[in-house]
Amino acid sequence: MAERNKQRRFAAAIGVAAAGLLALTGVGTAAHAAPNDYGNIDADRQGSLTVHKYLHQDGGTEGDVSETPADGDFSDPVADVVFTVYPLLQNGEPIDLTVPGNWDQLKDLTPGDACTAPAGFTLGTPQALPATDAAGTATAALPVGVYQVCETSAPPKIVDRAIPFILAIPMPHENGWVYDVHAYPKNGEGEIVKSVEPQQNTGLGSTVRFPVTVPVPTMAQKWTAFAIRDTLDTRLTPVAAADIAVTVDGAALDPSFYEVTIEGQQITMNFTAAGVAWLNEGPGAQIGKKIQVVFAGVVNAPGDGTIPNRAELWTNNPGFDPDVTPPLPSNEVRTHWGALEVQKRADGTSGTEGRLNGAVFEVYNAADPYAADCSQAEAAGDPISVQGETRFTSAGTGVISVSGLFVSDSVQAPVDAEQRCYVLKEVAAPAGYVLPAEPFTGVAVQAGQTAVSDNVEIINTQQEVPELPLTGAAGQVLLIAGGVAAIAIALGLVLMNRRRGSVER
Repeated sequence: MAERNKQRRFAAAIGVAAAGLLALTGVGTAAHAAPNDYGNIDADRQGSLTVHKYLHQDGGTEGDVSETPADGDFSDPVADVVFTVYPLLQNGEPIDLTVPGNWDQLKDLTPGDACTAPAGFTLGTPQALPATDAAGTATAALPVGVYQVCETSAPPKIVDRAIPFILAIPMPHENGWVYDVHAYPKNGEGEIVKSVEPQQNTGLGSTVRFPVTVPVPTMAQKWTAFAIRDTLDTRLTPVAAADIAVTVDGAALDPSFYEVTIEGQQITMNFTAAGVAWLNEGPGAQIGKKIQVVFAGVVNAPGDGTIPNRAELWTNNPGFDPDVTPPLPSNEVRTHWGALEVQKRADGTSGTEGRLNGAVFEVYNAADPYAADCSQAEAAGDPISVQGETRFTSAGTGVISVSGLFVSDSVQAPVDAEQRCYVLKEVAAPAGYVLPAEPFTGVAVQAGQTAVSDNVEIINTQQEVPELPLTGAAGQVLLIAGGVAAIAIALGLVLMNRRRGSVER
């Protein structure tokens, strides 16, 4: 009877230490399989540990320590998780489970913090299980003894690592012994989603905003740290920390719960001690609440035209050490930019002739920015500011250059569009030329490209001036014709006078 009571006490202790070794969630019912053996412990028998790795479950079905779960019992298996088994030693020796007194000292045994040994014990040579397969399963053979089992590696999406647990080979079960033990340690999966806000200003020097949303994941362990980090591309200049908005379920998060720091291109929203305490309320009071951080940067150059961005979720890793727990990366988003160059020339010229400097233009968004044909685009809104300038003058070889304009992004429709329509308006012609009758010209800006030939030429005609007095051969002909006429008239008058004199005689 005493031996049986010791077994029962040890079974209870194991259940507490494992914190979910036998069941994935809550309390449920299941038909338990029979133990492997009854009676005295066989110290020479080979046992095993099989880990079945799943995400936290919504149902109440229990796992069975004595057999593999049936198909459909649990969902969401987790692959590529590695568990490591450490023999539990006392005074440098393995614990002999055939000694009755050794069972008493295992009562209420729990692992130390961060997979350290329980007080009064040490850990022996580790044995790593193979990574869990697609079904979330991994198995290792183990001799009779007492072990501490820790989750030592997991994919980045696993933010809630399994709590270390104590394992006995054999395990007391249903008045018998289970030598081939099945364990069901829990995992919580993180999620981090990145987006791009609709672009409000479209010229270089505008701010691009990236909302990053993280539902608070299930965490069986206590929260020790929570941070969301965004390292911006060098073509984005981070905005001030005070301009980084942080909300929970759409409402402003208590500013005492977090701090925003900027180091170079890296922006980090990190929970303070007060924020971590808020996460630990409940338990689980904050699970599922959506933390959103709107990172932002000012576009300082288009470069090759595509600016990528990705954020990271860091959980229970206050030192930001990727070797301890790697961060969970978000999806990647992209914004696309292009430059505009248009040739300015005099009417009737081509090639290198007639290029005009000094023409002044404004740039406008198009009413239909993604029309198939930009030549008929109509201007909308106010002139666009590009790096603080709203007017652009043709210079050098008569080219109007606009250093950067927004084209599209990977979130807002049309996703990743290759070009966007804009409208140029000539507001001042070069000296000696007149403005076109129609000052607006639709142009296409292509992502990552700057080419004069891809756009249109805007032509000016010369100013009209008063005509000069006529000179040269044409004037001489007219003068000669006038002289001949005068001579003819004079000869006619002479003849008329002679006739009159003859008659009078």
